[in-house]
Amino acid sequence: MSNLSASLIFSGYSDYWGGASNRGRGGGCAFAYYDSCTTLRDIVDQWVEDSWSNEYDFEDCPESVTSDDIRDCILESLTESGRADYDSGALCEWAAYCEDERVCDECGEPIGELHCEDCEYRTESTEHVEADDCENYNDCCESPQVILWIDWSDHPDYVAKED
Repeated sequence: MSNLSASLIFSGYSDYWGGASNRGRGGGCAFAYYDSCTTLRDIVDQWVEDSWSNEYDFEDCPESVTSDDIRDCILESLTESGRADYDSGALCEWAAYCEDERVCDECGEPIGELHCEDCEYRTESTEHVEADDCENYNDCCESPQVILWIDWSDHPDYVAKED
């Protein structure tokens, strides 16, 4: 471990996130988006990827920190059952609640389930989508997100930038 820590700070729609005032100063936010099919491994992969593409939050992260260090830090922050879910490829806990209230206007089946051939349903934005596109529904509206705080302020190579 390389003196990194990770903690969950938010899950849900971005409209409800209050932000983090100390972003980019010894720590940063890693963002991951989820839908009803997202596994915990998908979430962790997104967090790791975001930590390397998010220039604002991670610009003062020590150059000696690798993506493997970030992944190890995240996995260490998980509970034992969380690590088991990551290893098994299980759905993330947020996926189960993602589409509970969205159903097809025509047949009443939950979005993401197979529909009859003639079934059309309306998305929240009132677009009509053919039944064959049901599995791709998540592209039609904003996805909820999970935000992780990654702190490197205790890393031996960290040098705080002056304002």
